Amino acid sequence: MANENRVKPKGFKAIIENFWYHYKFHTIVFIIVVVTLAVSITQCATKTDYDYKIVVATRSVTLSTFQLQAMTEELNRYGEDLNGDGEVNLLLVDCSLDGNTSDYDALLAKQQKLQLLLMTDIEAMLFITDDECLQWIDDLNPKTNFIADTGLPHNNGKSFIISNTHIIQNPKNNVTVEKKLLWPDDLSICRRRIEGTAFEEKEGIEEATKNADEFIQRIIKNNSK
Repeated sequence: MANENRVKPKGFKAIIENFWYHYKFHTIVFIIVVVTLAVSITQCATKTDYDYKIVVATRSVTLSTFQLQAMTEELNRYGEDLNGDGEVNLLLVDCSLDGNTSDYDALLAKQQKLQLLLMTDIEAMLFITDDECLQWIDDLNPKTNFIADTGLPHNNGKSFIISNTHIIQNPKNNVTVEKKLLWPDDLSICRRRIEGTAFEEKEGIEEATKNADEFIQRIIKNNSK
């Protein structure tokens, strides 16, 4: 009988309070899901679709964000709009470190990051390395090597030295004395090996290889006497 005499809530405020009492947990979960989806959609919509991904891997010097940004600006002039979005976008992936001064954890983290890129990221076709790191990468697979021999001028056909080109010299000259930033003197650009690897049968790999080789050839053409 008590239930029959209970006064039901009236008015908009009462309805909201009653709804919140019964469905508070459901509402919070729904809001979290909606916000997460909105953030994810926004990030996907604004995420840069890069035409080139170049891994910068060193063992002699750890490069700063400033240095990488300056190199990106110089390298960007050799790119093409591969994805048709009306602009050239180039990403440098930092795997640089100083093997003599980097602490063990930092060295291990960069090394694992580099190995993961080599093994899984087919978009990372191009590499800028110093001589020591180039040899280290190449020796990871002694049977086939990781760096392709495409008949380039240096390192037995595997790379083109860019340390004496504007790609490095312009950023180097623009660094103020106060920054005291160091640069490797043996940086070169090269392309990963595709033949005989798990990537050989990947869709679009021939086009990606062609684009990477053409990128290097444009650099050689504009920086050779």
